[in-house]
Amino acid sequence: MPKLLIAVVHEQDVGRLVDALRSADFRVTEVPSRGGFLKARNSMIYIGVDDEHVDRAMTLIDENCQSRTVSVPAEALGGLEAVAMPTEVMHGGATVFVVALEEIRRI
Repeated sequence: MPKLLIAVVHEQDVGRLVDALRSADFRVTEVPSRGGFLKARNSMIYIGVDDEHVDRAMTLIDENCQSRTVSVPAEALGGLEAVAMPTEVMHGGATVFVVALEEIRRI
C-alpha cells in the first residue's frame, strides 16, 4: 500500500533534504510553514512513495535533518514562573507523519 510522508522540517535543513530526496528520484512538494510555540519557520515536505521506498526516504530525512539547541527568551515562556523554566530547548530536525494511501496517481 502506498504511503504519503508528511515531514515538518526546520528551515535550516529543508534545502539539503529536498536536494537529497530529488537526487534519489523522489517527487517532493515543499510548502513553507510556521508554527509551534517558538513560531519557527519550517517547511512541510510531502512525498508520495510505494511501500518499498519508505525506508529509503526515511533514511534521507534522518541523514539531512538535525535537532539543535535554541535559546528562548524568558518572556516568551510567560508569567513569573518563566524564571524557573529552561531557556534552552531542543528544536529542529523533522517530524514525519506516515499516512496509508489507497493509491497514488501521477497524471
